Amino acid sequence: MGQQNHRHAARAATTQCHGIARPATPVEKRGIAVSRTARRPRRVLVPTALSLLAAASLVLSGCAAGQYSQTADQVAAIDGANGTIGDIAVLNARLAPTAREKYPAGSNARLLLWISNDSINPDALSSVSTSAANSVKITGDPAVPGQTLADFATDQGTEVTVTGFLQDQFYGQSIPMTFNFKNAGSLSLNIPIQVPEQRSTDRPTVDIQPPHPTAIWEEGEHGEAGAAAESGEAGGTAETTSESGH
Repeated sequence: MGQQNHRHAARAATTQCHGIARPATPVEKRGIAVSRTARRPRRVLVPTALSLLAAASLVLSGCAAGQYSQTADQVAAIDGANGTIGDIAVLNARLAPTAREKYPAGSNARLLLWISNDSINPDALSSVSTSAANSVKITGDPAVPGQTLADFATDQGTEVTVTGFLQDQFYGQSIPMTFNFKNAGSLSLNIPIQVPEQRSTDRPTVDIQPPHPTAIWEEGEHGEAGAAAESGEAGGTAETTSESGH
């Protein structure tokens, strides 16, 4: 058995090439060195980003119902000025409308406003001042009880009158005024003139619209009435002709 194995080894070590036995060339096996670097698994960020985006949209939609919504910038359709100082709020303060286009210099105007007191403690409008007139006079009770909306605008309420304008005050202009309260302090606002529903001025009325052309159906009589009238006229003419012929 040892000899047979030796013979088989010798045969394996030789190759036949054109009948000539040649020793077999040993085949060198070379391996390819492969270097691998351990990598961290990638994080799937897309679902996380989508979830964060959805959460942000919910937060923004919730904020849209508060003071950052589009309706937060809308103001009430009133002519007057508004402001707050502490627990006191001056609401819709404006000068009463005038019958003409302006308050002339030296004239007086009533100041219309409402004052709200959110505190449980009473307060009072001590004085009002302006650089656009000689003085501001308060007639009546200037007290503003706690948790109350005081009337300074109607005939039954306390009257505040601006006396002696230093110059003409036209519509569209505002005058600076300072409201001094006993407890809350001072509040400065620009007070406009209330625009009346109908205003009369000394200016003549000018019709800027072009004259309306008369439509064809408005010129004369048409339709059945016009046809009847025309037929009546034609009949009358025929009778006159026949009579003149006789």
